[in-house]
Amino acid sequence: ITIGWTGTHSTIKYLDALIPILKKLETEFDFNFLVIADRKPDFDLKSLQFLLWNKQSEIDDLLKMDVGVMPLEDDKWAKGKCGFKALQYMALGIPAIVSPVGVNTKIVDHGSNGWICATETDWEDALRSILSKELQLSDFYIAARTKIEQHYSVKSNTPNFLHLFANSD
Repeated sequence: ITIGWTGTHSTIKYLDALIPILKKLETEFDFNFLVIADRKPDFDLKSLQFLLWNKQSEIDDLLKMDVGVMPLEDDKWAKGKCGFKALQYMALGIPAIVSPVGVNTKIVDHGSNGWICATETDWEDALRSILSKELQLSDFYIAARTKIEQHYSVKSNTPNFLHLFANSD
């Protein structure tokens, strides 16, 4: 199983809270922790795999993930984030594990297309259930993609967009 994260060096700090959890899980499970970024992190993880972010291979690189993580601190800057990582993962059928910050709680439906984790225990429990294969991840893949298609796609928002022009007279 590959747990993944994508972002820039400016947001990689949000992974710091996950490192102790991942180190603990490494003693029990065999998995990869894929980081796609503009710089290689210096995490001391045996599971760490790094890919330099590349516009041409971004989608193929993201598709190497079985689940995507989006940990955030509950601060002003993070509250302003648009949930792009979760949307990006889920659009590709990758369930997301997110912190309950900003719009993340509207994008992810806990236990259906991903997980909303507020505490270290929540994060560990979600990752453990994935790594121990207690869950049927294929159901999460379908639910993640379906949520994006139904609520965030161009097709699902076309009526709203056209409505703006119909009422602009």
